[in-house]
Amino acid sequence: MFDALDARRRQLWGVAFMCFGVFAFTFQDLIIKGISGTYPAHEIVFIRSFLALPFTLLIAHFENGLARLRTPRIGAHLLRGTVFFLAYTSYYLGIAALPLAMAVAISFAAPLFITALAGPLLGEKVGRIRWLAVLLGFLGVVIVMKDGLGMLEWAVLLPAASALFYALGQLHGRHIGATESASVMSVYVNVMFFALSALAGLVIGSGAFAEWSHPSLAFLLRAWSWPSGHDLLLMLGCGVAATIGIYCLGQGYRLAEANLAAIFEYTALPWAILWGFLFFSQLPGFSTLAGVALVVAAGVVIAVRQRPRRTPLRGNET
Repeated sequence: MFDALDARRRQLWGVAFMCFGVFAFTFQDLIIKGISGTYPAHEIVFIRSFLALPFTLLIAHFENGLARLRTPRIGAHLLRGTVFFLAYTSYYLGIAALPLAMAVAISFAAPLFITALAGPLLGEKVGRIRWLAVLLGFLGVVIVMKDGLGMLEWAVLLPAASALFYALGQLHGRHIGATESASVMSVYVNVMFFALSALAGLVIGSGAFAEWSHPSLAFLLRAWSWPSGHDLLLMLGCGVAATIGIYCLGQGYRLAEANLAAIFEYTALPWAILWGFLFFSQLPGFSTLAGVALVVAAGVVIAVRQRPRRTPLRGNET
């Protein structure tokens, strides 16, 4: 009886962590979209990571101790951090040009990619119902992307690319999640974000290639500039929100079964719609909502049909 109550309590805590982590990430998206017309993406990621790194180290210290950062799987961590850097950077470039709700909806293709790639990359068996859900979900993604093609052309491909990189990072994380904690994985993701954004700043941060007017390309190639005090606080807010989001989603997947936790990632959509309406006067069109409904329905079916692994989840993260 007590084991059942404890398991239920863990599930509820996992769901709570998931919901709060998703909220934190949508708050970060709001800030990034708001300042995307002033600073380049890699500068924002650099400052965000620089400010977030102490928080992730503090969490790692209190959770398991910093000694856990000395791991024989350092190469796997760095590779995973690189893949997530590509995932989040392409997503940020997308939200510079797209309505928040549209970008979030397209990024929901991530669990579809995870299911589709789990067979060839991990040898997992995917049944007919889940394959049907994957096809239905991709149809929904195409509908959402088609809604934006006439207005923004290729920018809709950016959150789709982000979803693919995110899926690859999550699949790679299954190999290290059994032995590495969520906080350790968060530290190395932040380290790679910091290092790669600094490298991008050295290569293109002078603004020598900033000749494009498209919002996504301008966000990528704009020259670095010293942020105002107000904008520096916003970037600090990004760092805090990202740290909270990464940790909470890691804890959510650790405490709740993966199939249950994954469903609550879709709580990002109502927040994205709310932020888009309140701050940018943007509301999704009917076809976007129809496509979203297909994607969410497919994701829920995949999550429900996903067989929980028998090994404990330790540190799956976003």
